Amino acid sequence: MQKTLTLTTLLLLSVGQIALAETAAKPDTSEWVCELCPFSDGLNGDVAAGPGYVSDDNPDFGNFGGLEEEGAFVALEGDLWYRGDDGRYFLAYGDRLGLDSRHLALEGGRQGGYRLALDWKEIPWIWSDDARTFYNGAGTSNQTLPAGWVTGNTSDMALLEPNLRDIRIGHQRETVKLGAELTRPSPWRSRVDFQHTRREGNFVKGASFLFTGTELVAPLDEETTLVEAAVGYVRESWQLEGAYQVSLFESNDNSVRWDNPFPSFNGGDRGELSLAPDNEFHQFVVSGSWRPSRAWNVAGQVAFGRATQDEAFLAPTLNDSLAVPALPVTSLDGQVDTRIANFRVNGHFSDRLRGRLVVRYDDRDNATDQNLYTAAVTDTFVAGPFANQPYSYERRSAEAALDYRVRRELILTASASREATDRDFQEVGETTTNGFSLGARANPDERLTVRAKIARESRSNDLDPALLNPFENPALRRYHFAEKDRDLFRLAADLAINERWTAGAFVELAEERYDDTMIGLSEADSQQFGLDLSARFGRAITASGFVARELLDAEILGADNIIGAPWRATTDDEFLTAGLALDFAELPGRWMNAGLRLTYASADGEIQIEKRGDAPPFPELQTRRYLLEADIERELGERLSLNLGYMLARAREDDFYRDGVGPTTLPNYISLGKVSPDRTVHVFRMMLRYRFQ
Repeated sequence: MQKTLTLTTLLLLSVGQIALAETAAKPDTSEWVCELCPFSDGLNGDVAAGPGYVSDDNPDFGNFGGLEEEGAFVALEGDLWYRGDDGRYFLAYGDRLGLDSRHLALEGGRQGGYRLALDWKEIPWIWSDDARTFYNGAGTSNQTLPAGWVTGNTSDMALLEPNLRDIRIGHQRETVKLGAELTRPSPWRSRVDFQHTRREGNFVKGASFLFTGTELVAPLDEETTLVEAAVGYVRESWQLEGAYQVSLFESNDNSVRWDNPFPSFNGGDRGELSLAPDNEFHQFVVSGSWRPSRAWNVAGQVAFGRATQDEAFLAPTLNDSLAVPALPVTSLDGQVDTRIANFRVNGHFSDRLRGRLVVRYDDRDNATDQNLYTAAVTDTFVAGPFANQPYSYERRSAEAALDYRVRRELILTASASREATDRDFQEVGETTTNGFSLGARANPDERLTVRAKIARESRSNDLDPALLNPFENPALRRYHFAEKDRDLFRLAADLAINERWTAGAFVELAEERYDDTMIGLSEADSQQFGLDLSARFGRAITASGFVARELLDAEILGADNIIGAPWRATTDDEFLTAGLALDFAELPGRWMNAGLRLTYASADGEIQIEKRGDAPPFPELQTRRYLLEADIERELGERLSLNLGYMLARAREDDFYRDGVGPTTLPNYISLGKVSPDRTVHVFRMMLRYRFQ
């Protein structure tokens, strides 16, 4: 008895000593403040606002960014979140709110109850701010010549130069999304998502009368509405959801009309081109998944849809001198039925072997009626009749893959796939594509990871040249139908050099051959190389950099239209991208952090043609882009700081398709005179940032 008490006492004393030691070793956390704890209650985050200035106009820099015009702007952004102790929450994110590229996202609800979301995004796209046009009403659906217009070649048009005026070409895209979801503690789930997108502005559209042409600035005013309503049922090992999807597209301009600035031929004084027609798409989708065990998972999806388009046809021509038969119908009354089925199963056969099987079915049944139409070609002569081709296809594919862990340091992978496509109203009725790949992932050292992959893809077809369009050369091979062999090799490695330095590198080689092609793309090769490096110097400084290079070579075969003499064209394209970033987390004094980022991109293209006689070489295509970004932040108070930012952007291009081709350069073609960019812009920004805690 005495011995037992002694052991018990010793045990209790030992436990007490351990508890005291642990208590002494633990730091005092009573004064700690967690600024970014995911479950912190109350309002957290920050907002920032201040002035900015852009030094020069630069549409290329402003594309998708909203900083295309010289002058002052307002920099406004924020990231806020609120969580209550009753599960209610609210999230707000805003970026570039003072620019045309603004983005605002709001979300709120109650965990385990409901969710409401709003997302608003605007994106500008600018094709040119230095284009010039002579048309009255440019950018609208009705464009006319200036009064007293003199026709002839461009050099004879006395009123062309005096009437040229600048026009901005581009559009603004605005997208609004709304979402609601019920997430009550029940197996049932329901959600509704709504999205409305509007694109408003203008775009370039080519117009011609026989052998003369003009670049028009056509109107762009389109709206797309997407709605999805879904109900789901979720259990521990399986789930099922049914959804109804609707897509509605509406164009507020159905055509663009223009006057012929050249001498008319056969009465072609005025032309009309159609714009995108209104259409809609409805689809019902059932998707689900089942996990019969911890090792296996099955997922699938089935969808049935219908696309319709019933916009009224335009008149075949505005040329009254052409005798064009009446249209057989007043509208296309187009209808396409779609059926999609996807099935996927993956799991573990053993501790070492894992497998995956994916089966897909995609059927597009074009049920549009066929009719015979007589065409008024460029409003100057009549051709036909021609029948519309309601293209349809049925695509079936399957892919199987295995991963085998030889040992902890080595995993081998293998996959095989097959895809068969049947088409209607095409010169190729069936294509079959077979592919396989082998790969390996090795960790010969705890600091080194190496990945390698080889793949081959082969496509065959049942080409019947007699089914080609009568205006196409029977020797033509369209590259996406042509028989093809493609080989790929990729090797990548990641290395932790030491505790501070890490590096990565990759190389990828691909080769495509179209052996049966007589006219069209016959071969294409690509080579990609990349290297990245990152380092951490203490707790305060991190640095990273990368460089990547891509080479694309292609060969295109052709034949002379007059005597059929063969010719050969080659394209050589080279792309280079590089970047460098430095981040400072701690600076002397009240300076908080700073960052510096430099990005460079270049593209070079060469085109050579070998044909009868001597052909002068094409000038080289060149593009250069530089972007330097720097920012630094200084603490002004406990929650207030000052952020200073600077950007330098440089864009330069050499494009012989555009350079030197003004509105009067060609005798039978009037261009918009867009000039390749050669501009530099500086952007300055100063913001006050307030933090909520």
